[in-house]
Amino acid sequence: MVVRARVRGIYSTALSKLLNDHGVELVDVTEPVAERLGIDPRRGEPADVTVKSDKDEPTQILILGFPKEVEFISSILEEKIPEVITFKPPIGLYSSFRTRILGKFDKECVVESPVGKAVLVDEPECTPDKELPVTVVKVPIKLSDRIVVSSRIRVVGKYAIVGKGARVSFSSFIRSKERIAELLKASTKYVREGFSIRWRSNSDEAKIPSILEEIPHLIEKLKEVEEKLRNSELLEIVYTGEHMNIIELTYASKIFLDTVRREVFPTAPFHHLLRSSEQRMDDIVDLIDTVSKYVEPERLEEWVREWLVHQVESRKDMTIKHRRLLKRNIVLGRGQIMQVEGLKPLKITLVRRVASEGTYDGLRTPKEPGDYIETLVAENSWHIIHKYFGAEGQPKGVYININTPPEILPSGQVRYVDLEVDIVKGPEGGCRIIDSEGFRKSVSEGIIPGDVIEKVFAEIEKVLSKECLAAEKA
Repeated sequence: MVVRARVRGIYSTALSKLLNDHGVELVDVTEPVAERLGIDPRRGEPADVTVKSDKDEPTQILILGFPKEVEFISSILEEKIPEVITFKPPIGLYSSFRTRILGKFDKECVVESPVGKAVLVDEPECTPDKELPVTVVKVPIKLSDRIVVSSRIRVVGKYAIVGKGARVSFSSFIRSKERIAELLKASTKYVREGFSIRWRSNSDEAKIPSILEEIPHLIEKLKEVEEKLRNSELLEIVYTGEHMNIIELTYASKIFLDTVRREVFPTAPFHHLLRSSEQRMDDIVDLIDTVSKYVEPERLEEWVREWLVHQVESRKDMTIKHRRLLKRNIVLGRGQIMQVEGLKPLKITLVRRVASEGTYDGLRTPKEPGDYIETLVAENSWHIIHKYFGAEGQPKGVYININTPPEILPSGQVRYVDLEVDIVKGPEGGCRIIDSEGFRKSVSEGIIPGDVIEKVFAEIEKVLSKECLAAEKA
């Protein structure tokens, strides 16, 4: 299977090397990456798949393109990069089906979809029970998200997206005024015939004859899809469009990508971890990359670790970013730094003050103003411990979260992926496992890979033995 991929973003060198080593044809390659890998940049050739880091979520890789090609690329990265979490939206972008309007809720027109409720756009009236054909214009990145559909049917090709209407638009990556003028001229005939064209980034440097050759085929495909929609069952997907897989990179994933990048270019310890920090440190990372050519790797890692520890010690507090598999991410709040210890592994103790009343989830103990929560975070550990105390220091319980090893960032953030398994211990002792439903569902959905599943079970056994059984014997 010949697959052509375009790679962009903060992981581009490492990902390009991995894909190139496994037979993927890289096209539209940036000059730095082409030089590092010693390959032809193949500018102007269309990609079947785009692989890029997400600007809004820099710990994630987006794989977007034609369905079979996306799965091929994704399988390589899932197999080669350790401890990744993979989200595969249950429906593809630009997939088409017939739906039924449920009604208007919170100012949104809500319709049925093959994977639950969806939000309808581009339809002037929201008439309950009306049936109409739609195209998916936004896919759910997580299982808790809804899809967005449009009543304007579209089909997608390598160079363009075609639908009904009379509009021409361009990918933001097409910046050449000459190319825009050429594409506008090429669009005129079809716009007059009632078709709308969005030119994709593949058309930026491609040969005009190749681009123009595709449009009639897309128009025929559009007519074919519209005919199928007229005769289809409700919610039957008649056109699959594109697929998008989202790969979440964990601490171990980024350390692995450092080693891959280091094979073709001088690379600092924690290169990708620092690149993906919300507080960009590009200049610092570039400097350490340069220094790495002249310093022994072990010595350089020690220096970088000392710098990281100093950055953490100089802060008053840190924010805990709790990334979740099936739900929206949450920020647990700022914790005051009480202790920083160790160099390898780095360990920190944070304290958060409680201001509201209620009940602590899982612990079943009262939450009162003046309580405080002591959080123990350790690099390379698959769990984080939260100890709850009353205002006078009396224990209220322990909550242990099973998660991917945390990233302790110099920007003042602790970041990890919650693996949906928690262990709690009440003030009188005795442990129990709670909230494992999300973990089981994620395993069944193929979100969590085998190497992470093994680590989770090993960590549960370790925590129960160390934090629960040992405490009971004492």
